[in-house]
Amino acid sequence: MNANIPYMLSVSNLHRILDAIQRAGAPEVFHLDFLRDLGFKGSNDRGAVKILKYLGMLDESGRPLAPYREFMDHNKAKRVLASRIKVAFDDLFTADRNANTKSVEHLKGWFKTKTGAGDAVAQKLASTFRSLAAYGDFSAPTNVDQVDSSTTESTKSSSETQEDATSSNPCHSTQLIMHESRASSQGL
Repeated sequence: MNANIPYMLSVSNLHRILDAIQRAGAPEVFHLDFLRDLGFKGSNDRGAVKILKYLGMLDESGRPLAPYREFMDHNKAKRVLASRIKVAFDDLFTADRNANTKSVEHLKGWFKTKTGAGDAVAQKLASTFRSLAAYGDFSAPTNVDQVDSSTTESTKSSSETQEDATSSNPCHSTQLIMHESRASSQGL
């Protein structure tokens, strides 16, 4: 997770901005003018663009990426957002799998520690995260969860196969270690 986490000065319009994104067509570039076109002209709303970039929904130049387009589908929007939140705030979810359910006060402490921010900024970071998490649907498995479980299962199967082979044949264990050692010394 990047320690330069964007935040909104006020989250009062954040859910309305997310709703407006779903109603509008995908812009060629999402910038402050597009945000104004959606009806959000206040300076407190400007942070939304940086947040969408941080979540991996826009590239650095503001062009919508695949998750942005998926988010535009009302049927998937809340699950897509939950998935993007888990990716963007991976350190937070590593520390607490249920981070999305924590209070702003609890989250504030974590953000202070992670970013070194003072109370006011940590409060805004926690409020922004909490508002995003409240909008997202964490109840269904997300793509991240599915990828993690399939990766875990394939790794588990691979290691179980090696364990079965090595436990039944101690010579094979030595050969496997020698082969792995040789491969790593050759840079393979």
